Parts: sequence; C-alpha cells; structure tokens
Amino acid sequence: MYNDILATLLPVEKPLLADRIKQMGDALEGGISELRWNSENINKFIGNALNIVTVVDELVKKMKENVRKMSEMMEKWNKPLYERKNKAMLAEDVEQMHTAMVGPRIEDIRTNGKEILKLMKDTMESVKPDKTSKTWRQYVDYLNGLVIEGITHGIGGSMLYLLDQLSIKYNKDNMLQPIFDIKVTLENSKVEFEPSIVCNERQNGIRDIINKIVDDFISLSTQMPRLDAPSGDYLNEIKDQFELMGQFQGVTHHLDEIEDATNHFIQQYDDKKFLWEEVLEVSFQAFLDSGESLKEIFVKSLEEKRTGEEGEEAKIEEEILFFDDMSNKVLNGVCTRYPTLEIFDEKISHLEDVKTSISHMKHSVDIGWLRVQSTPLIRELEKTICSWIEAHTSFLLNNTTKQISNIREFVKDVSEGIKVIPAANQTEKEKKQLMSVMTHLRDVKTIKDKTLAQIEPMK
Repeated sequence: MYNDILATLLPVEKPLLADRIKQMGDALEGGISELRWNSENINKFIGNALNIVTVVDELVKKMKENVRKMSEMMEKWNKPLYERKNKAMLAEDVEQMHTAMVGPRIEDIRTNGKEILKLMKDTMESVKPDKTSKTWRQYVDYLNGLVIEGITHGIGGSMLYLLDQLSIKYNKDNMLQPIFDIKVTLENSKVEFEPSIVCNERQNGIRDIINKIVDDFISLSTQMPRLDAPSGDYLNEIKDQFELMGQFQGVTHHLDEIEDATNHFIQQYDDKKFLWEEVLEVSFQAFLDSGESLKEIFVKSLEEKRTGEEGEEAKIEEEILFFDDMSNKVLNGVCTRYPTLEIFDEKISHLEDVKTSISHMKHSVDIGWLRVQSTPLIRELEKTICSWIEAHTSFLLNNTTKQISNIREFVKDVSEGIKVIPAANQTEKEKKQLMSVMTHLRDVKTIKDKTLAQIEPMK
C-alpha cells in the first residue's frame, strides 16, 4: 500500500502530502531496522503503521477521485453545443432552435463549474494545506490546467463539428440537406438575399447567426469560476489556445467561401439588371429619342435629291412648309421620333430572350449548406419584363393606330369638303366652295406624296 501510494502520486501532489509521507516512513522505519516477524511488539507495530498508511491512502484516493469526477464532468463538454436538423430551416428558426438547445447545456456546464470548485475545496479541507504556500498554489495551477484543457476540448469539439457543417465539400460529399432556407429578392432596386449572407444592422444575417453560435461555444470559458481567484473566468487563457485560433479561422474561411458562392449565384442576374436599375418610362423615352424624327428623315431625303438648280432652296422650304402643314393634320398626337422598325425588332427580340431566360431559372437552388428560394424574384422579373415588352410592342400598335385614325378623320373631312362642287364660279359663295374643294384635293395630293410616304408601315 505504501509503495502504491508513492507510485501513484503525481509530482504536484507529493509536496502536499510530504509530512504524511514522512509520517508513514517514520512509522515503518522500526519494522525495517529493528523488528522481525517474531518480535514481541510486532502486532502493535503493524496496527499502528497500518492505521497511518490507511489514512494517507484514503486521502490520496479522495484527491484522485475528486480529480476523476472533475475530468468526468468536463468530458461531457465535448458534446457539440450545436445540433443540425436534417432539413433546411428559416434563419430565424435555426437561431431560435439553437438558443433553446444551448441554454440548458450552458446551465449544466455552469453547474459543473460550481461542482468542480466544490471538489477542489473538498480536497483542500482534507489535505489542510497552507493556502498561501507554494505547494498548494502549484496544485491549484495543476487543477487550473485541467480545467483549461477541458474547456479547450469542449470548445474544440463544438468547433470541429461546426467546421464540417459549414464546409461546402463536406455537405456535398455527404449529401446533406441545407441548414438555412433563404430567399433572393428584389429590394431597393437591388437583388439581395433575405436574410443577408453578410452581417447586417439587424444582426440576422447568416454570418451574424454563425458568429452567435461560435460565441456560445466560447462562452463555455466564462461559465465556471476560476479556481485560483475569488472572481474571473478563463476567457483570456482560451483566446491564447493556438488550436482554437486555427478553428476560428476555419469558420471564417467557410463563411467567406459561402459568400463567394452566393455572389457567383447573384451574377446570373447581371444581364437583367436593367429591369430594376432603369425606370421603364425613362429608358423607353431614351430609346425613342435615339431615332430620327419623320421630319428629319423627310428633310434628309430632300437634301439627298438636291441638284443645285436655281430656285431649289425656295422649293425645299416650300416642301418643308407643306410637310409641317400636313403633319398637323395626320400626325397630331403621333410620336414622330423613334428608331427604325429593324431596331425595334432587335430590341423586342432581346427582351423576349430575357423573358425566356427568366422562365428557365430554377426556383430553388442548393448552394452548399444554403437553400436559395428564387420564386419571389423570378415572379417580379417576369412581371417586369412583360411590362417592358408591352411598352415596346404597344407603342408601335398605338402610334400606328393613331396615325390611321388621323388619316380617317382627314379623309372624312376631305369627303365632306368635296361633296358640294359648284356648278359655276360666278358668285362669291361659288368661288369659296370651289376654293375649298381645290384645297382638299391639294391636301390629298400633298399627304400622299410628301407625308404618308414618310410613315413606315407596320410589319
């Protein structure tokens, strides 16, 4: 028993029991140097020595048992402080579920911390050391080291588990269901994730939530009182643990990785940015203004026909005046500046291609440990692109319809104007009637030759 005691005592434990070890040695010395098995006082010697050694043995066992209980409690801390469900959940549900789960676990760890402190005090009361002595301070440092190791392993266990859950490769290789179910929406003329992938002011971003989970892991270091001081915790010691620092960096790496992946996902909308960055009415007006007006086309055609003959300038000015006069009749309320029909066709074809591209977009996509729901955005884009197509196609129809309506009104006016043809040209009334008929006929010829020729037919 004596030898077992000496063999099992750690270097940090022996100094605490130095006086008891000496007492055992003194009690056994007589048996080594003087007594024999047949000596007269052998039984008394054995009884006295056994009592002394037994007391020390029980004390050593108590010290060892207290340390064993401490280690046993701290081993439970290795169970991850985060649990993943086998289904994608809304971000707020993930956070709430974690909070509900981690609360009782943290409380258990806090209770363990108090129990560990009690166990140390139990050892102290049994050993009865000088609390200011170097030997006792060294023993407390030894227990502190065990606690720091237990906290480090506890945080490390949670961190290693979380690192796997946040690894895109790990999720793919193990065909795991995503953790978060998020949306991509159109907000404030910008395509955004809801909630955001990065931290935000509301602190409900994906990175915010993961950071909170990691903070819960780290809080393990603040749940138990220090063994070597009346107050304080083990946070500073944990921050210095190189292994944990690497794991924290690993989490940051995985968050950067998912951020890059989601940014790449957003890029598929780059060729559709005009649908939310531009105002339809403003953009369409700019498109119309990019074309030439009917008058500019008419004047250009006159310039191309110049021959340089005498009096040509006056004729051109007269032609332009006739165009202006006729425009007032058949182009009233009609947009006269717009691109060619070929350009209109190209624009509408492009918009139709964008519409087709939108219709082929997936409504749900898994990106690593995120499930992105795109239905709200796709519906908004479908609605918007239809408005753009409608604006371009309806313009051609409405503008041409207005021209036709004006021409019909003009024809009606002409028909009414030539119904009554004077039989003679003698009276003032007859002269006015004749002039009216001639004016209408002139208008018809002018419109036919000068104006309608400039109005492109619909294709």
